[in-house]
Amino acid sequence: MNRIALSYLLTLLARRDYSAMEIRYKMAEKAFSAEDIEQVLLHCQQQGWQSDRRFCESYLSSRSRKGYGPTRIRQELQQKGIENPLIHEQLQQCDLDWFALAETTFHKKYSEMTGREWTPALQQKAWRFMLSRGFNPDHFSHLINAEPD
Repeated sequence: MNRIALSYLLTLLARRDYSAMEIRYKMAEKAFSAEDIEQVLLHCQQQGWQSDRRFCESYLSSRSRKGYGPTRIRQELQQKGIENPLIHEQLQQCDLDWFALAETTFHKKYSEMTGREWTPALQQKAWRFMLSRGFNPDHFSHLINAEPD
């Protein structure tokens, strides 16, 4: 096993979790051979130092705390090389209340709207914002269509 490749991978994993795809990309950028990359990655997975499942759990928790919804998180995890069945499983197992998170995110962005009229243009802007954050319309449509206080 290439000790330099292993050392580099352990340095990466000491800072934060990475998906296997991210590790492959980072190591390839450093000109490690595909064989060395796969060998040290497999070793780290066998030792429990790298896990796509743990990465997925951590990423889901982190992004939801920052106000992102399930659609956006799913897309980001796919881009990081996490398989769809694992993403689906983690989204089902998490105990997040997406409706409450959508409400918190919405009120954080639009708290100044209390008592003001929701114009159609402002409603569209709020709608686009919530969709871009990865929330499904059923998570937030009642907030945009509600009468102002």
